[in-house]
Amino acid sequence: MNDSQALDIKNDGKLGQLKAILYLLQTNLEEFKDEVDASYALLKIGEKTPLSKELEKTLENPVKEIFHFSNKIDSQVNQILDKIIRGYFKKNYFALEKVFKTRESLNDLHYSIVLKEDNSKNRDIFFEFLNKIDLANISQKHNVYFQFIPSQLVDRIKFNEEIKLE
Repeated sequence: MNDSQALDIKNDGKLGQLKAILYLLQTNLEEFKDEVDASYALLKIGEKTPLSKELEKTLENPVKEIFHFSNKIDSQVNQILDKIIRGYFKKNYFALEKVFKTRESLNDLHYSIVLKEDNSKNRDIFFEFLNKIDLANISQKHNVYFQFIPSQLVDRIKFNEEIKLE
């Protein structure tokens, strides 16, 4: 196989992912449109759906609702980012002995990493990932922290969860 064929396979995979995402968006937008249409029709006869009640609540206190909505989005972004990071850990399991999620807040994710062999080559695997996050400007709002710890100190670490690498 030559380089151009390998490149096409990579692009085909991304194209497939893009198509899947667009299909999900299309499906969700169609469902939302149906909900909006039903809410509008029922409102004409004086009935309120959960959607129209939520919109009414937003109109009563828009600042509070915008803040609530912003927090909800931040939380979802944090969850997505956590899944991406977990996937990266699983992809690079060969370098890892253990990984712990040590702390989480609305905009911060903290992980403690125990490397099988603590050396600069293995650390660079994870520093490269952090650099990609920085270059994507994700760290302006969502901070990701990796802490490398020796295996003999694992018992002293407080963590929320051990991340399974299998």
